[in-house]
Amino acid sequence: MNEEQIAYWNGPAAARWTTQQQVLDRALEPFSAAALQLAAADGGERAVDVGCGCGDTALALAERVGLSGRVVGIDVSGPMLARAKQRAAGLSQLEFLQADAATARFAPDHDLLFSRFGVMFFEDPIAAFANLRGALRATGRLTFVCWRAFDDNPWAKLPVAAVQRVLPQTQDTWNSDLPGPYAFADRDKIATTLSGAGFHAIGIERFDAALIPPGSDLDSRVDFSINSGPAARLLTGAGPEIVVQVREELARSFAAQGNLALTGSSWLVHATV
Repeated sequence: MNEEQIAYWNGPAAARWTTQQQVLDRALEPFSAAALQLAAADGGERAVDVGCGCGDTALALAERVGLSGRVVGIDVSGPMLARAKQRAAGLSQLEFLQADAATARFAPDHDLLFSRFGVMFFEDPIAAFANLRGALRATGRLTFVCWRAFDDNPWAKLPVAAVQRVLPQTQDTWNSDLPGPYAFADRDKIATTLSGAGFHAIGIERFDAALIPPGSDLDSRVDFSINSGPAARLLTGAGPEIVVQVREELARSFAAQGNLALTGSSWLVHATV
């Protein structure tokens, strides 16, 4: 992961994710549940949760593997891992490591590599996945969920459009060729990356769901939309008057579409050693 990404996930992004941890975990729950079901972690297994953030899926994996298993949550974000450690107090089968998963070394004795939206930020994805593959035993497997294209994700696109109507000079921060949330938008890129890293039996399935933030009213949906995803990144450092204008634009957008649905589109990916 490049230095810019590491700085971002220890700065503005970490502040948002730790402050809104409960809201974001709730919103992403359908995607977490689908990926965890596909991963099928079992009692006694050893797993690595890549880009574990504030620990939501690492906690879920720890529950599944039980006291006879082991889960390592790895992330570059110190503030997010601090929150994860607070939530995991007393769970002896769960530990957290602040490191770059692209280069961190693990013993080759793990059964599962898992990630919820945490593998799209590698500067050299093939090298990163090849390194992670080294953590798996010969029977090991990989499961992750990642976003499909920005244009296929109204939950992100609608708020960004509102920001750009207020701040038309804002730059594109979601180019799928760059490390970032939509880096694996292209299904063929995922397949090529994983095969290049030495994985086999690669499966890639589309999974769409509504993001479910707490609160079903307009204000709750507007709050979530401007404090998460690429819209939040575009608003980093913006003054309160700009935020008010964006809120108004976004409220009009929701009204124009006739509902408050926040639809997300992802890939569910699995592979074996």
